Amino acid sequence: MGEVRRPFAKAIAVLRWLIEAGDGAHGVREISAAMGAPVTTTHRALIALLQEGLVAKDESNRYFLSFEAYRLGLALAPKAPWRELALPFVRRVARETGEMSAFTVLDPVRLKRFTAARMESDHAVTVIERSDWKPLHAGASGLAVLAYLDDKLREEVLANRDSQGAPGAIADVDELRRALEIVRQNGYAMTRGQRIAGVVGIGAPVFFANGRVMGSLYVSVPEQRFANDQEAKISGSLMVCSAALTKQLAAAHH
Repeated sequence: MGEVRRPFAKAIAVLRWLIEAGDGAHGVREISAAMGAPVTTTHRALIALLQEGLVAKDESNRYFLSFEAYRLGLALAPKAPWRELALPFVRRVARETGEMSAFTVLDPVRLKRFTAARMESDHAVTVIERSDWKPLHAGASGLAVLAYLDDKLREEVLANRDSQGAPGAIADVDELRRALEIVRQNGYAMTRGQRIAGVVGIGAPVFFANGRVMGSLYVSVPEQRFANDQEAKISGSLMVCSAALTKQLAAAHH
């Protein structure tokens, strides 16, 4: 049974790489080198995706996402009602704080998070983030989620954390546990340069109707523009909006 699933898994891995690589066409060797996969395996996966209409090929035999792939992505977005519920609160936080705000969602299988909705600030200098998978053990939006995970899952994250994508993360596990306790006491997390150097983050948790943590609302501010008196204003806006979003999610669930 495992052998039957392998071609499908490889094709999905290539499709994922193309989506996350951004716009443009890519050659087979480029894709295989980036993925650490054999050229023949990558080529077979691309042919399968080509036959299904999910990728297209240019005159130089380079591959790119097809219009069908984009169509499916657009069709999928409205099927995430939590994103539509979160957007007004993301906009409200951005308006009230004048900074970039976003909503991040937990994947309980990967035990990582991704940014599902974002509103940029009007400042000339802002914080730009990719919507890829991010760790829970670093950054305010991650710590706001990690602090409220079930004990077993939280310990799993602590045991398997690494520094990839989080150069400023807290290295000592006991210090990290103390930081999480402070998050639970305050109701929000605040970090400086844990994921992105020179960036201050503040995040507050959002919960499902059953009390499980779903994700967080957060704000990112370039450190050069951050003043200590902003912490109360930003955290206050986030906690009010995260509580209101939690209530809306509960109402939508029923």
